[in-house]
Amino acid sequence: MPKVVLDTNVLVSGVIASGYSASILDAARREKIQLVTSAHLLEEFGNVVSRRHIARKYPKAAQEAEALLDFLRAFAVLASGTLEPDAISPDRDDDFVLACAVEEEADCIVSGDPHLLDLKTNKGISILTPKQFVERFSISHK
Repeated sequence: MPKVVLDTNVLVSGVIASGYSASILDAARREKIQLVTSAHLLEEFGNVVSRRHIARKYPKAAQEAEALLDFLRAFAVLASGTLEPDAISPDRDDDFVLACAVEEEADCIVSGDPHLLDLKTNKGISILTPKQFVERFSISHK
């Protein structure tokens, strides 16, 4: 079973819209993949999904986000996400994603963030878009 770190943007997309990100979350719930996360990533997701503009545009997002947070706390591998002293990505928040993946020896990172996607790999860990992940790991797409 592949171990996967989902960037915050993929988690948010997965709870507010159908599509590749939602398909990935569904695969995790069906135990086809093992999600890896950290306290920092969980906090970031909670903060982003509760932003006023998201709550207004997607009224069910908060409810879906709470259910996802409960799922992640119960079933995801929780890494410490300890950062390396030197920044890897131009966006320091991306380094938390990279640290989480390296610590738990994830098979890949899934993100929509250009800073991460431009890296393509980090320490042998592939960085894929949601679509690339779904195609590579033959995840059924809604």
